[in-house]
Amino acid sequence: MGAATGSVAGVLRSERVVLRAYVLFRLGGLLQVVIGAVTTFPHYQPLVAGVALCAVVFGESFALIAVGLRLRRVPPRALVAADAAVMAGVLVVGGGLTDRAHGHTWAYFVYPFSLLASVGFGLVFTRLVSVVALAALPAAAYAVTAVTRLGEPVWNAVPNSVPYLANAAVAWAVAGALRRTGRELDIATDTAMVKEAELAAERERVRHARLLHDRVLQTLETLAREPWITDPGLNAHVRAEAVWLRGFVRGERTVTGNGDLASGLAGLAEDMARIGQTVEVHTAQLRSASERAARVPEEVADALVEATREALTNVVKHAGTARAVVRAELAGGAVMVSVLDNGTGFDPTTLPPGSGLDGSIRDRVAGVGGRVTIDSTPGAGTYVEMRVPGLKPRDPSPLSKEREAGS
Repeated sequence: MGAATGSVAGVLRSERVVLRAYVLFRLGGLLQVVIGAVTTFPHYQPLVAGVALCAVVFGESFALIAVGLRLRRVPPRALVAADAAVMAGVLVVGGGLTDRAHGHTWAYFVYPFSLLASVGFGLVFTRLVSVVALAALPAAAYAVTAVTRLGEPVWNAVPNSVPYLANAAVAWAVAGALRRTGRELDIATDTAMVKEAELAAERERVRHARLLHDRVLQTLETLAREPWITDPGLNAHVRAEAVWLRGFVRGERTVTGNGDLASGLAGLAEDMARIGQTVEVHTAQLRSASERAARVPEEVADALVEATREALTNVVKHAGTARAVVRAELAGGAVMVSVLDNGTGFDPTTLPPGSGLDGSIRDRVAGVGGRVTIDSTPGAGTYVEMRVPGLKPRDPSPLSKEREAGS
């Protein structure tokens, strides 16, 4: 199974091991019944009652085994709890069929059978208190029957009943260790699968980065360095793209500020300054509002910074100006970033589909639940506004809570 749903192979394997142990101990108990019944049958009066008791023991045991094999795990807890009551009854009935002279021999075959069968309580139940409570039923039945019916002294009968509790408790500890190992194996498998997927993705990224470096990046840097592009705006754009691509090839984040919108916009302004563009950034209101009102999620901040980068790139390429103003505000549970330039402008109705403004900017902002408004007139510059609503209010700091409580 994939890591998304979680591996269960280890859990299933451990449950099957526990089931095998349950079946083998139960069959071992039935072997005790066979040995006792065959070697001591003359002591049962009447004989038909002893045969009937053996039939009950075999029938119930095979029924439990059949249920476990069909489910491919130990039988349900309700059946095993009922088995404890049946086992206690078998001990009482078996003691009634055995004369006092042979009460400490194989004639009382239900005692060794029930000792082995009590292991099942520990294999099925996961709480020790439940295991001990169930094992106490046959233990008490044996002790009472041995003392009152078979004449065994209390000081001997009570210690002989302790193995019921010990067998069940040891089985509980072993089964618990097996199940924990199965869960840990599944967790380790899921972790290994995630690591393998990450490694494969990193190898693929390195391969793509090598291809980009050897082909596209070298071409861009050559074009930006040599005097082949005479248009200043286009040359600046090529240089900016080359800087971005080199950072991508190195595995660096393409958004500065680590998910913080104000820092990201400031870093973006520095990037654009390297290619000769002057960007005036206003984020004072954003910083103030972020501290007291709401937090801009990292994915929203990254999307807005990248969309702003595309808008500024369009200014360099098409607006005929090297200046732009970026403003970021936070109000009414929405974050707004705008880009304003005093360039040549254009007619928004003639904007071709898939262009930088219509494609890269709108797609990025829409991807985080926002919308873009573009206002431009030929000869009067361009205004691009990106707004993302639905921000969650920031949790008040402990100090703020104390001040509110004090007021």
